[in-house]
Amino acid sequence: MLIVGERINTSRKIKGDPAIERAVIARDEKAIRRLAQFQSQAGCDYIDLNAGTLGADEPQALEWLTRMVQEAVPAPLCFDTPDPQALGRALRAYDSARGQPFINSISAETARYASMLPFALAHRSKVIALAMDDSGIQSDPEKRFCVAARLIEDLAREGVLLDDIYVDPLIFPIGSSDDAVLAVLEVLSRLRSAFPGVHTIAGLSNVSHGMPARRLLNTAMTVLCLGRGLDAGILDPTDRGLMAAIAAAEALLGQDAFCCRFLGLYRKGAFDGL
Repeated sequence: MLIVGERINTSRKIKGDPAIERAVIARDEKAIRRLAQFQSQAGCDYIDLNAGTLGADEPQALEWLTRMVQEAVPAPLCFDTPDPQALGRALRAYDSARGQPFINSISAETARYASMLPFALAHRSKVIALAMDDSGIQSDPEKRFCVAARLIEDLAREGVLLDDIYVDPLIFPIGSSDDAVLAVLEVLSRLRSAFPGVHTIAGLSNVSHGMPARRLLNTAMTVLCLGRGLDAGILDPTDRGLMAAIAAAEALLGQDAFCCRFLGLYRKGAFDGL
C-alpha cells in the first residue's frame, strides 16, 4: 500500500488546538520539519501538504511548506489544493529529482478539471481523481462509479497514464449515514474490476470524523478497503497500530510474498506493545 502522510494539514487540530495552522502562519520551520521527519521515519511514501485554511496566504504558504519539507526529508510530495495559483507555486519549488509529484486533486467538476489538468500534463504527475462532478458527490454507488469512470476516461484521453491515476471514491463520516462505508467498498470493487490499470486512494481518517475512538474506526476502515483493492491511503503513518494492521492485512491478502515484510517488521520490533 502506498502511504501518503496526512499530518501537515492546516485544518488538523491536535486535541482541539489548531497547532498546524499556527505553525504555518508563524513560518515555524522547526515544527514543520519535525512533522515531516516523523512521518518519513514512520514509513510514508509521500508527504501531503495542505494549507487550505489560510485563504489569501495559501499560495505563499504552500510554496514555503514545499521548501521546508524538501529540506527535511527525501520523500516526494503530494500537493493538496484546489487553488491553481497555490499549486503552480508549489510545483515550481518542487525538486522533481525526488520523484513524481502528486496532485491532490482533480475532479469531474468542469472548472476544477480545466484548472488542474494542465499541471498534471506539464509535470507528468500522479493525480488523485475525486469521484464527483458538477452535481456534487453521488450517494448512490452506481452513480458515483459512473462519475469516476468518466473521469478516468477523460484523463486517459488527454494523455494521463492509467498508472498515474488514483481514484478517490470519497469517504463520508460513518456518523452521517449507515451505508456510507458500504458505498465506498462497492465503488472500490467496481473500479478494480473495470479499470485494472488504475489505482485507488482514500482519505481514510474521514470515516471517523465526529466519532469517539477514531483510531479504531480508521484501522477497521483501512483493512476493509484493502480487502476491496485499495492501493493507497492518505493517513497518519505515525499511528503504529494502523501501520501494523496494514502490514498484517497485506500479508493475509497475498500482497506480501512469504510474509517477508511482515516478518521483517516484527523482527525490528514494529509490533511491540500492540
